[in-house]
Amino acid sequence: MEQFKLGESVTVINSPFKGIYGVIVFYDKRQEKYLIRFSGQQQLYYSADEIILWSEK
Repeated sequence: MEQFKLGESVTVINSPFKGIYGVIVFYDKRQEKYLIRFSGQQQLYYSADEIILWSEK
């Protein structure tokens, strides 16, 4: 079940990218993970429990 929407501004809570601004660009329903783009080429998958909205940072 999707908790976040494509295009939402987020950050992650437990990775080397903790506290860095990112945008959700894809949701993989099979893995139930979100693809977050942190810069032009850096992007990684995270589960919903590893993500918070940027506004809640």
